[in-house]
Parts: sequence; structure tokens; C-alpha cells
Amino acid sequence: MLIIPARKITREFPTNYIPGELDFCKAEFTYDTKDIRLLSYTNVIVDHYGRLFNSKMQVVTESLILPHIFKPIPLIRRLKIAYTKKKRRLPKSGRYLLCFDEWSTAHYHWFVDFLPRLLAVSSRLSGYTLLLPDTPYVRRVGVESLNLLQLFPANIEWIAPGERIQCDQLDLVTHSVLTGRCHDDLIPEIRKRLETTLNLDASQNKRQYISRAGAAYRKVLNEKEVTALFKSYGFGIIAYEDMSLKEQIIETYHSSMLASIHGAGLTNALFMKEGGSVLEFRRDKIYHNQCFWHLSAALKHKYYYQFGEPDRDVAIEGPHACNLTMPIHLLELTIEQMIKNAAR
Repeated sequence: MLIIPARKITREFPTNYIPGELDFCKAEFTYDTKDIRLLSYTNVIVDHYGRLFNSKMQVVTESLILPHIFKPIPLIRRLKIAYTKKKRRLPKSGRYLLCFDEWSTAHYHWFVDFLPRLLAVSSRLSGYTLLLPDTPYVRRVGVESLNLLQLFPANIEWIAPGERIQCDQLDLVTHSVLTGRCHDDLIPEIRKRLETTLNLDASQNKRQYISRAGAAYRKVLNEKEVTALFKSYGFGIIAYEDMSLKEQIIETYHSSMLASIHGAGLTNALFMKEGGSVLEFRRDKIYHNQCFWHLSAALKHKYYYQFGEPDRDVAIEGPHACNLTMPIHLLELTIEQMIKNAAR
């Protein structure tokens, strides 16, 4: 069943874009969303990563976040799993809904990949038992987000690490976009629902710098100088790790500017009221993921970027990401541009 048809997205360039500077990621200037479909299956198996298998343990590619890099399971191993590995059978009377994948337990992917898929079937949600991965993040932040967005399934069935469950009847919501991109119709709906549920006050206009000083990777190596610079322009220094989701939403909604190195904290731009400014620290040339540019544009924020000097010639993504040294003089010019444009 087709729920939402695909459409073309053409991005406006970042506010401080210099022609030619992003040519290494031209594929991101224009892209198509995907047809969002509700697919029905019988007698299937789901694992902790949201991978869907038929009775012969053949993967259903529509359940994969990146099907082109999935390596098929050899026949002998599939047969061994199918006939020797224990599976927990769910009650036959239930109808189960699968929207998550192996990346859904990360902050960005929960809000930008998982929740839009769930919103696409929100009018049907009360008739389903929702399948979710049993992780601390989903138990704490994920469930709180469902409550705040008033997304209430009939029940939740948790899938523990290493566990496989068997369903007689299951519906799968297909992915809305290639991960790293945004569905511009569904992403703003998240903010709209939060504004309504929390009755948010838009009168405050804080400036916030999200620090990763305590992070194990993807750090700003000259953090002290960067922090001092932001403070001199009236920015508060914020760390989301110590806040509940509700506190994060309220604090960010009261902000008109948000700045940080590429990372989960910038996902919270989703909570800013329309017309905010987002500044992302990133590296040049080999960084192809434009997720925060796409997210900012979908929410009608002004997006700015500032290249930093990487300490290693690797991407600025994942646990093995590079760290950055930010050029203070250039960063100051970008901050001044943000403030000047916001005053217009």
C-alpha cells in the first residue's frame, strides 16, 4: 500500500556558501524521497536490528537501512539459524508494526529516520503492537518522544539484543529517504506536534554552543578558544547529556542560534522554532553526509558551515571520526554573519 509518494527535493545552498566549495558532495544538492509504503507479511522473523527475515531466513531488503551493502547470509548458515536458533513467538492474535532498523538507537536516526516513518502511519497506530529494540536510549528517550508526540500504539513489544521474534502478521513501513537526507513533509510535523503538546513559549531567543568537551571522539581540539569566542558573542554553553528529552526540547526551542561540531547534538535543531540559525563544524573534501544541512533546510532554518582542520584524513562520522581544530578568525567572521543576518 502506497502511503506517501516520492517527490524531488532541491536544496537552497547554505547561507554562507562559497560557489564551488561543496562540489565534492554535488549529489546532495537535489535528491528524491522514497515512496513510503505499508507492506504486509506473514510468518516472518525480526531481530534486534530490525532486520526482517522470511521463514527461510532470507532477508527482506525493504527492512534494511542500506540494502546495497548488506551481505547475504550463506544458505548453510540460514538453515542453521532457521532450524536450530531459538525464536520467541509472539501471540497469533496480534498485528505487529516494524519501523526501526539497525541505526534507530542513535539520536539522529531515531528522530530523522524512524519517527517520520511512524508519523506516516500515525492514524493507524492504535491498531498495532509496535516492535522496538530494547536499548537504554529507546527505553528512555525513545519512549518519552512517543509520549510527547502523542504516538500511542496499542502496545510495545521489546526485542532484546541477540533475540529473534516470530510474527504471524506483520506490517513494515518502508524508509522515507536515504539516511542522511530528510523528508521535508514529515520532519516539520515533529516540531509542530511538540509545539502543541508542550505549549511552547517562543518569546526567548538564546544563542547556544553545544560542547563535546566530554566526548571520547569527534572533538574540537581548541575547545577552550572556541568556547571563549562563543561566550564573547553572548552564546551559552550547553551539554545535552544531563537533560531529559523534555528539557532538551524546551531549552532548544528557546534558542534562535545553535552551533556545534557534526554530531548528535545538532539533531536538536529539530526543536528550534522556525527561522533559527544552525552552524555546523565539519571537514572538507571527504565528508559526504549533509544531514544537518538537509535537516536545517527542512525546518526553514538558516544553515551555516565552518571547515576545521582534521587531525586525521578520515571522515567526521562514527566512533573513528577525526577531530577538528577550528580557525578562530574565520569562525568569528561566520558568527558575526549569523548575528547580522538574524537581525534583518
